[in-house]
Amino acid sequence: MAVSTRPEVAAGASSVVVAVADNKFLLAHRLATWGVGAPTLESSVACTAIAQEEAGHARVLYSLLESFPEEHRPLPLEREEDRERKYAMSFLRETSTSWVRGIAAFTLVDRALTTLLEACRDSSISELRKRALRILGDEGFHEKYADGRVRELAESPPTRSALETELTALLPEVLCWFGPDGEAGLELLVEAGVLSQRNEELRQSFLGGVGALARQTGLALPIEEKGDGTWAYPELPWSEWNSLERRLTATPAPASA
Repeated sequence: MAVSTRPEVAAGASSVVVAVADNKFLLAHRLATWGVGAPTLESSVACTAIAQEEAGHARVLYSLLESFPEEHRPLPLEREEDRERKYAMSFLRETSTSWVRGIAAFTLVDRALTTLLEACRDSSISELRKRALRILGDEGFHEKYADGRVRELAESPPTRSALETELTALLPEVLCWFGPDGEAGLELLVEAGVLSQRNEELRQSFLGGVGALARQTGLALPIEEKGDGTWAYPELPWSEWNSLERRLTATPAPASA
């Protein structure tokens, strides 16, 4: 049975679900690769465990798509080649064995997905609400792991510099992922009670967590807290934004370090 009798709400909610699910699916695959390059066995094992959890989260969300009308139901991904169109950030489509890039990507992407799921805690779509709460139960450990690896990399000047470069390169796309302020589809979902925050509110919630981590570790990022508690960030590359697939048209280049 459809989760909503309003086609426009069903279409928008389906887009949110598949965007989170596709990013989690690809993140799981990349974590499995990045974990091979971890500096310690403990980090590698934990990274592999998180990859399995992220894959499980994707499956939980894909199962929700069965509740949407067929015309708003993309096929779940079981392999990367299953669907030509993937609703995920561009840099997750590229394979990389760089541990530094992996931690930068995981830190930003996982926080972004968690921010959106937090906005689903009281969703008017009961099955989305239940799945969001289930997934959020795992995210505390994921964030703790990512933050710990960031602190380790920030201790050494060479890896600190490389991490700052990677975070700075990836941050614009992650900020774009929340959508332009006033995006019609997301406004509709807020009005329908599917989500509790609008585009810029989501972006600011995300930046609050990233900014706190930057302060704790001394990382220099192109964001600044303003006097009113909101965050300033660089101009975003909206001209390169693919609003359908929720990604930039070009993949951010990896750091040379």
